Amino acid sequence: MVSRSKRFFEDRFGIRPQQTGTALRVLILLALAVLFALCCTVVLSFDDVLLPFSSRASLGIGNVPAEDIVAREEGTFISAILTEQERAQALAQVSTAYNPADPNIARQQRDLVEQILNYIDHIRADSYATLEQQISDIRAISALQFDADDATIIGILELPEESWQLVRDEIVLVLERVMSDEIRSDDLSRARRLLPNQVSLRMTEQQSQIVTDITSDIIRTNTFENTEQTSLDQAEAIASVEGQERHFIAGQIVAPAGQRIDALSLEALQELGLLTRGSERNTRILRAMLASALVTFMLSIYISRYEAALLHNQRLTLLILGGLFLVALAAARLIGGANHYLMPAAALGIVIVAISKPNLAVVFTLCFALLSGILSRSPSLEVASMFAFANLGAILTLRNAERLNSYFVAGFFAGISKAAVVTIFALQIGFQAQDASNILQALFSGLLIVPTASFAIMYGLTLVFNLPTPFKLMDLSQPSKPLLQRLLREAPGTYQHSLQVANLAEQAAEAIGANAPLTHVAALYHDIGKMSAPYFFTENQQHIHNPHEALDDPYRSADIIINHVVEGDQIAKKYRLPHRIREFIREHHGTTQVFVFYQRALSETGKQLDIDLNDFSYPGPIPQSRETAILMMADSCESAIRAVKPQTNTEILELVHRIIEGKRSNGQLNDSNLTLNDLATIEDTFAEIFRGLFHPRIDYAKEAQRNTATKPSAPAAEPSPPPRVAAAPVSSKTRDKAGPADPPLDAPTAELEEEEPLPEVPVLPKRNGSKSRQQPTALAGGTGDSV
Repeated sequence: MVSRSKRFFEDRFGIRPQQTGTALRVLILLALAVLFALCCTVVLSFDDVLLPFSSRASLGIGNVPAEDIVAREEGTFISAILTEQERAQALAQVSTAYNPADPNIARQQRDLVEQILNYIDHIRADSYATLEQQISDIRAISALQFDADDATIIGILELPEESWQLVRDEIVLVLERVMSDEIRSDDLSRARRLLPNQVSLRMTEQQSQIVTDITSDIIRTNTFENTEQTSLDQAEAIASVEGQERHFIAGQIVAPAGQRIDALSLEALQELGLLTRGSERNTRILRAMLASALVTFMLSIYISRYEAALLHNQRLTLLILGGLFLVALAAARLIGGANHYLMPAAALGIVIVAISKPNLAVVFTLCFALLSGILSRSPSLEVASMFAFANLGAILTLRNAERLNSYFVAGFFAGISKAAVVTIFALQIGFQAQDASNILQALFSGLLIVPTASFAIMYGLTLVFNLPTPFKLMDLSQPSKPLLQRLLREAPGTYQHSLQVANLAEQAAEAIGANAPLTHVAALYHDIGKMSAPYFFTENQQHIHNPHEALDDPYRSADIIINHVVEGDQIAKKYRLPHRIREFIREHHGTTQVFVFYQRALSETGKQLDIDLNDFSYPGPIPQSRETAILMMADSCESAIRAVKPQTNTEILELVHRIIEGKRSNGQLNDSNLTLNDLATIEDTFAEIFRGLFHPRIDYAKEAQRNTATKPSAPAAEPSPPPRVAAAPVSSKTRDKAGPADPPLDAPTAELEEEEPLPEVPVLPKRNGSKSRQQPTALAGGTGDSV
């Protein structure tokens, strides 16, 4: 499809295929970035995005949910319904305010009873009126309500004067006593019922009844409600009621399945965002989109500027990093909502460091912390800070990803960082018992959960994507691996060559900060294709005739040599080596030529135009990373050193420099992202290692012969071996300095000499503790083996 698009744009618009391919790659990367931002948005506002498609959107009071509706995260809100209920209870407990008893009402009623009693005195004194007339006159008193049987009236009329005076005085006295207290409207009936208790005990039952009947009709309400004060009391009671808070933890059932939703449950669903209203839903989605777009933009800018290799030749790694980010974000929503303190957020940073680079892990985890803070309701700053510093603590302390204990050390620092953040925020608002529990949970998460989660994730990545994780590299580096055992049996020279190249490339990668473990393991397998024809390669031609001479066909010989790259890739695929390892196999020769057979074909043909250079060139591609470029240079340098066998350190330096410079000038390192400083460091590292491999050894036999020839009269004695002397290193900066001419081969010096003189050798102690009597001398040799 891509090739057809290139042809279409070239035929229709005249756009070059290279420009079309670049534009298509940019469009694909933009589409992936947009997809990543959309996925982040969906995770951040999952319930809000899916609300229109959920049956919850139509739930209301009286509806029955088909399943339990649970809180997705811890949340607290002020319930308006419960608060209103509390206020109603507070109002019910407020007593009505009344004014003090009005004494004027008591005076009015006393005057009234005096008038009534005087009127009764006149009726009693009227001797001409009949009993019926007197009863009728007393009933005419409108303030009194007598019973229908007239028993009380007859008792009043028949009382002796002395008894009546006692009753009369008692009526006034009881009225004054009762009316001196507050009598409210709702207390009037009670006051009348208690009147018999106010009558003096010296009264007879008849007299007490007369006092009670008359007084009960005279007493009145003497205190009334103070509406203004009552309103103030009610307002104060309402103000004293605090908002009723409801708290839900993640996973708690808000609305049980099969039960009707009441007003209280509906309010909780709305406040917890489980039934988000339209305006709030749109706001939350917009917030999630802006945060996701910001994170995607920052990650894109950083990767395009500092990690361009992820966009060109490590796209699978980039997709895996994006997938890990989304999975961690989803876990923060599901697991973190229940308990942010136990959430193993630092596992994200550890895994990214293990499969990529620490600086990339820092950028990814900071963006993850930002989105995690948005996921949590409150306090979001604490959650974001916890996740950010936990990841930073793990990333900065994870040194050797291939060692298991390194993960526990990183997890320990992640837990310490997380606990420190929890403590800081706890002290800000007041330390409580729950904060101590949160700190312990944060420590436990770092000590155990984070390393365990990291192991599980990397194991899953290794199985699913066959990535060169530290665990995979540890496994592949074992000499007992079947493929390495096969290489040792079928091509032992190639096996030894691979070991040398692996050590050489690992040291160079370590020196420039590249992935040293990956480079070492890839170097062990880079020449496995030579097993298809092992004896056609010089390192395996020990004590046998060179088969290329019998073949006598430079084209066929070049094809056999070049084919080891193709065969190696096929063998690696068969043994399921990671794709990153296969890149080393394909790229370690780049597009260089098999120069020897090309020259032989040229000498046979005599015309350069008759030879297709592609027949003698490796298929490539050229190295696409620093690690594969290091392997190319290490492979070439090791082969050349082994073939040339230089005699001086200067020859080693010149040979290494010539090979590396040749790779650079030939364009083989154009896509490797190596700098000139990196090349200088690699060159010095190679030269230093080769000087160690070809260190000088003193010929003791020649030294003894020389001593015998120069001092024939000296008594025979066992020669004492000279002390071991370290050769002064020669860097690329001093390689151009000329030294003295090479000494004769029969001179009593080392086999491999340094052309520049060494500084004086200090006097060394003997084994018995005494010092040598010889004065310090300047040696021209390099290092020698100790005896």
